[in-house]
Amino acid sequence: MSFLMIPPSIALIALLGAVYGALFYLWKGKTWSELFLFMVIAILGFFVGQLVAFLLDLEVVTIGQVHFVEGTLFAWLFMLAIAWLKG
Repeated sequence: MSFLMIPPSIALIALLGAVYGALFYLWKGKTWSELFLFMVIAILGFFVGQLVAFLLDLEVVTIGQVHFVEGTLFAWLFMLAIAWLKG
């Protein structure tokens, strides 16, 4: 029997992105569909932050392979941008 093995870094990124999305929803959200939107956007933003940190070889604060500061920054920037675009 084979199990799907998710790397811990991916799981941590998804967890942090979901938490950030939920927190942003509590702050700026209006409808339930925005909760899902903000969670997806936060996870996407966190992944982009990881990519930028990897490409620029930045290591401000890391948890294992996860670039915490850069991922957090990009997750919040993406959510703020979406909220601004939505009006």
